[in-house]
Amino acid sequence: MSEKSKIFAIICIFTHNFLEGPVMKNLQTLLFLALTTVLLSSCGTAYQENRMRRAAEKEAEHLAILQALADADFILDVTQIIPRGFPSRHSQGEYSLRLKGDVVTTRLPYMGVSYDAPSYGGADDDISIVFEKEKVQVLRDFSKASSKGEYLFQFKGGKGKQPWTITLSIFDSGSATITCAGSGSRFMTFFANLVIPPADENQ
Repeated sequence: MSEKSKIFAIICIFTHNFLEGPVMKNLQTLLFLALTTVLLSSCGTAYQENRMRRAAEKEAEHLAILQALADADFILDVTQIIPRGFPSRHSQGEYSLRLKGDVVTTRLPYMGVSYDAPSYGGADDDISIVFEKEKVQVLRDFSKASSKGEYLFQFKGGKGKQPWTITLSIFDSGSATITCAGSGSRFMTFFANLVIPPADENQ
């Protein structure tokens, strides 16, 4: 074997022993730990950023609800209809109530016994709860706002066969209950969610 071949063989043996030795294994371990730390740090940063973003969005939504309640300018989107003495049913965008200052617009279904309806089957027998951009006197009670987050609005009127007294119980979370009491009918209850009206809405 030539001198060059001997030197090359020695280098190969040394390199193999180094790569398989404890020093190299320690370097591999340190590299793995460093990469793992970087990945975990990135995941933690992304999670924290998403958490802060969601918290900011939730706070902005809460402030928008409070402003809508203070201005009496909101839409209540009905999610569940609960008539007295009859099965409840869900509603998906079918019914809503719009309050803008002292003007109310809504058409809510009535399900139950009506003592004021003179006949049945005619065109005039609609006993729905109807307000068509009707100007009303709105009574407000915010006495429970700070303790329970509840805001109460109440008004009377309606274009149907009988006047209705409408009570809106709205929480600062956006959940709401609409209670309708007629002079000749059993009361109706609706569960709803508060919706912020579009900024460009013309009413």
